Amino acid sequence: MKIGLFFGVLLLSIPLFSQTTINSSDFPTGGDTVLVSITNDFEYDFESTGADYVWDYSALNMNEQRIDTFFDIDDASLLYQVVFNNGWFDPDYQADYYTPLLNFAFPETDVVPIGNPVGFTKIESDKVEIIGVGLEISGIKIPVKNEIIDIEYELPMNFEDAWESNSFFEVDLNPAFDGILRRHQERVSEVDGWGEVTTPFGIFDVLRTTAKIDFTDSLRITFGEFTTWIELPTPSQVVYSWWAKDQKIPVLQVIAQDVGGSETITSVEYKDRDLHDVSITENGANQTRIELFPVPSSDFINIISESEIQNVQIYSVSGALNTSNIWSAETGILNVSQLVPGSYIVYIINADGAYAEQIVIE
Repeated sequence: MKIGLFFGVLLLSIPLFSQTTINSSDFPTGGDTVLVSITNDFEYDFESTGADYVWDYSALNMNEQRIDTFFDIDDASLLYQVVFNNGWFDPDYQADYYTPLLNFAFPETDVVPIGNPVGFTKIESDKVEIIGVGLEISGIKIPVKNEIIDIEYELPMNFEDAWESNSFFEVDLNPAFDGILRRHQERVSEVDGWGEVTTPFGIFDVLRTTAKIDFTDSLRITFGEFTTWIELPTPSQVVYSWWAKDQKIPVLQVIAQDVGGSETITSVEYKDRDLHDVSITENGANQTRIELFPVPSSDFINIISESEIQNVQIYSVSGALNTSNIWSAETGILNVSQLVPGSYIVYIINADGAYAEQIVIE
């Protein structure tokens, strides 16, 4: 009886759940899409962390939503593919996917005309690397290798893991601007917590990572025969991420600017429901009337909107992007003849907001 009682007490003392381990299969691959909700609720305590910790952000209010796409490298522009899709001759810079860098830390200057940054990511069993970026300088796409590659995550990730990564790139801004931009970056990361996080999307067993990123940006400019380097003030970033198994992106991510040791939150985002679960109200879209007909269809679908349509995307119900079309009209015809019969989601962005509608292809 005493032995049985001893083992009973021992079993009760064993934790009901264990720490999570994050590995390469928990990150996205080319072609993946996720729905992200953005909130302006910056007043929560996002810094506190620890072992067996419980974070409750269930009351976050969604202000807007977007679809994040991790584009297959084969779909990149030819110029980007020459640099980041050439694994036979340059395997260190063979990207797995590229994606827009929505929180890219721009150098604080009006001199450098940089826009539409994208990041090229390589995933291996032991690390996730940002191997370079794509920048548009006065509308010209310029691929930029990280000459010293940025290690974003060391894998597998477990509680109390830590790593540092120093990276560097240099980009010639000619012919748009007679100058050279250099960036030295220092990333200091740690897995500083594990436990359970609750967001409006659900409850997850997670690892929490914190990355502190410092930038040293400088610009070389030439005046006649005189050349000088100017240091550009770019605020440091602090990135808090909550990682769960099989979610492809952090289920919650908070980004702050660090100026003189004082953090100011600039972004709070969390993974949310799949696109086909989003109604007009839920995704923050307006009530502008949009008509799609005929549905079902096997060849063409007409789209009519009360405001100008800017972009039309078709997704499978599993979230994979099939087509993306740039429009600039209130009406148009969508060619669906190449789609395999089944159900799809048409995601329409117009001048007033976003709209999602399910269609059936026969």
